[in-house]
Amino acid sequence: MGKRELFALGVGWAFVASNSGLISFALPLIASEWSLRGTQIGILLNLYLLGMLIGGFTLGKLADAIGRKPAAVMSLVLLAVGTAACALAPDWVSMALMRLVAGIGATGYMVVASTLLSELSPTAVRGRNVAILESFWAYGWLLASLLGLVIAPSRGWRPIFLAGAAPLAAIPLLKLVPESDRFLEESARPEKPPISTLFRGEYLRRTVMLWIHWFIIVMAYWGVFLWFPKILVAQRGLTLVKSLQWSFLITLAQIPGYWSGAWVIERLGRKLSLSLYMGLAGLGALLYWFAATPAQALAGAVALSFFNLGAWGITYAYTPELYPTSLRGLGSGAANSFGRLGG
Repeated sequence: MGKRELFALGVGWAFVASNSGLISFALPLIASEWSLRGTQIGILLNLYLLGMLIGGFTLGKLADAIGRKPAAVMSLVLLAVGTAACALAPDWVSMALMRLVAGIGATGYMVVASTLLSELSPTAVRGRNVAILESFWAYGWLLASLLGLVIAPSRGWRPIFLAGAAPLAAIPLLKLVPESDRFLEESARPEKPPISTLFRGEYLRRTVMLWIHWFIIVMAYWGVFLWFPKILVAQRGLTLVKSLQWSFLITLAQIPGYWSGAWVIERLGRKLSLSLYMGLAGLGALLYWFAATPAQALAGAVALSFFNLGAWGITYAYTPELYPTSLRGLGSGAANSFGRLGG
């Protein structure tokens, strides 16, 4: 397991992030063009999260049955086709349904890729590797913010969704990544554990606590970052371009957040690192919420971005480690899927 495999998986991860973030930076234009009300905007956003709920569970389970790599390829295809098709949507309902398909692929890839990398990595660097993989999310979200900042104001929102076909380019890179030896060994066994195993014996407490944590971290992220550009316009009085500039700066803070999490996790351990970063992210959210000046609001948002995304890296590293190979895809996917209810 080397840098080449990590990079190959990371490119797909970055495209998941960019495709997920496009709607955030295009939303003010979409809402204006179709005269969308709050309820319609909520449906447009939440059907993607519903897709993520479905994808984490189904593709995670599929990865335990057919292999990590085939499931990863299927995920990228769904993500690319669903996102690019949004550019052709005649109305918001059609776009919402296409986003449902894209959401299935998005979380499917994240569950499968993190599981595969966890199984390929030596124990001593497993947490660090998966946290670094999650750091590719920041690069993808930055790409989405650049597309929104440079293209959307002058050419509209449809061209940036055409760029959502980019995940197809990541599929050939998966040839650089071997299939998990642990999966190959486990697949030779005829019996597969049922889903109910997640709620039996030693796995019951792990599953319940993981689901609670995933619910909270998803709510904290998607409840804030997906709405940031629109919130900055509506509540902070910024222009569209200024709000996109702020969003770009806030996204930049994710990169050192991820890398610090990758460094801390192997020194403080999974639980302590996760508790520390979640707590500091909460303080950042409070600073943003009660900010009296734009500078305070920006500082709070940057702190939230730094520590929340660092916590995401630790979460993706920790989750697969709590289940055996035969349950790893299903267990990770189920936790990820349940968490989407918080979005």
